[in-house]
Amino acid sequence: MSFKFDGSKLMKGLAEKEIKTRAALGLHADSTAKKMEAHAKTNYKWTPRSGQAHQTITGTWKWIGSVARIELSHGTSYGIWLELCNEKKYAIIKPTIDLMSPQAIRGLDKIFR
Repeated sequence: MSFKFDGSKLMKGLAEKEIKTRAALGLHADSTAKKMEAHAKTNYKWTPRSGQAHQTITGTWKWIGSVARIELSHGTSYGIWLELCNEKKYAIIKPTIDLMSPQAIRGLDKIFR
């Protein structure tokens, strides 16, 4: 017994699904990066002197191969000291990532349904 299978429609459908999924992941990553940035800019724990430290916190995302990477960073040279010194009591980057990562992961569930 033999049969003939034409996989062209299947391949086309998979390619379309990949494009849509990649677009949805990009939108989700962008939204998550903006939410993380907004949270960090409004929930910092230090006393602002010039305002530069919290104003230059940036949430971005980019593709690295097939991985959407979300980044949250300080835009000042002394941001690392806010994060690591004084027993980390002025840290905002890692606490923001720790707080918002589960929410970001739950958002992926909607994309991959």
